[in-house]
Amino acid sequence: MKRTFTVFITMLITVYALNTANAVQPAFTLTAKNFVYTDSIGLDGIDAMKFDIYLLHTNTGASGAFEFALGQYYFNINGALGASADYNYYIVPGSTTFTNVNAVPRNPTFVSPDASSPTGASLKINSNAILGVGNGPIVSTVAPGTRVCTMRFKKKSGSFPITSKKMSWRLADPVPYTKIFATISTVGTDISANGTYSIDSLSSFVTLSTPSDNSLYNPVSLKFVWRKFKPTSTYILQVYSDSLLTNKIYNFTVNTDTFKTISGFGSDQKYYWRVGAKDTGNAIYYSTVWNFRTIPSKYVSIKLILEGNYYPLFSQMSRRDTVTSYIHNITFPYGIVDSAKSVIDSISFKGLFRFLNVPTGTYYIAVKNFNTIETWSKTGGEPLLITDTTNYDFTTAANKAYGNNLILKGGKYCIYSGNVNGDAIVDASDLSEVDNDSYSALSGRFLRSDVNADGTVDAADVSLVDNNRSVIINRPFF
Repeated sequence: MKRTFTVFITMLITVYALNTANAVQPAFTLTAKNFVYTDSIGLDGIDAMKFDIYLLHTNTGASGAFEFALGQYYFNINGALGASADYNYYIVPGSTTFTNVNAVPRNPTFVSPDASSPTGASLKINSNAILGVGNGPIVSTVAPGTRVCTMRFKKKSGSFPITSKKMSWRLADPVPYTKIFATISTVGTDISANGTYSIDSLSSFVTLSTPSDNSLYNPVSLKFVWRKFKPTSTYILQVYSDSLLTNKIYNFTVNTDTFKTISGFGSDQKYYWRVGAKDTGNAIYYSTVWNFRTIPSKYVSIKLILEGNYYPLFSQMSRRDTVTSYIHNITFPYGIVDSAKSVIDSISFKGLFRFLNVPTGTYYIAVKNFNTIETWSKTGGEPLLITDTTNYDFTTAANKAYGNNLILKGGKYCIYSGNVNGDAIVDASDLSEVDNDSYSALSGRFLRSDVNADGTVDAADVSLVDNNRSVIINRPFF
């Protein structure tokens, strides 16, 4: 059988290899790519491999159209994967993009052991039927090219052994090996020497899960998840800042678990990641490389006035002051999504808050100073967008705060002062602290008992706290 096939291919080459010295032959790239590894029987291992074979015409300006005539596709592969009888190797029906399905190759076989293969085994796909002149499909010039077919290589029972596949194009004697023919001037011509042959993303025994490939708006603190590969319990998680994998920014060894949370990513940055499975001999088999982009920074300009600091006569606060803002989910339990600090200007009453971890959506905005009542934005929340700075003004109306929890002073709505001890209410404990500090005439900058921010704790501070007794945080939960 083998001798008959060899004679047949030899005759084809003899018939097709006529003199075409006066024509520029097509050049091409033949690529095996889009490798997908699956556990189809639920053993937490990999038992099937699927990949595409693409043919791309690369010199159409010189050669003109590439009319496909004949192709056969052979790979060397690691014999340690097992014997021929252990696997099925077949073409996925309907997977070609050839306009003439007769251009699809035939009779795929896995040969193992194969003494003629330098790696001990081979994957063979025999040539398509001979196509008459004018019947050959035109090979695409647009990457990735024309898909010849999709191949599936599946173990009949159990999972692939942990070993490198050592897969490569078979391009030289002994025959048979990979050949591509084109129809040139009505003659079928062997153009195999004009080809570039590649195999992309061959390595993966580990299947990545989260963050998904090419995903956007990922948080800057991110949980990486991959599928367990049963024969190993040690994984290597690597994250890079470039597609060539030259700038490694994280490298973690993970034992047993198939997840790892990493914090500290930059906002609006693209990253690349992969996971390797380590075998008992410390060889590492890496997954394909996926990329993701983190969420852009979100800016919120907040205008607010701290009651104790505000002097209506001058229409300004006595000093610039730091405020913390929290972004809360709009649904129960109203968890904190992110927080940021900014300095509120004493004249414009504005501060610009930069949030690193807030997806587009509607949220509550809460603000708090070191001696004020925490105040939430209006009922229903506020839309925060990716592309624009959101502006929020607490000073214009009582209903700009949840539950109208603002005090009117000099025509401006202000955040209640007097929550000296930082709990949820202005009460006797706050008043006692301010009264004691007033008795001692305590002075200095940024004293929490100096609620009117004039540098001295005195009767004015006691009076302000006393007036605000029983003021509490007003928010959608207790």
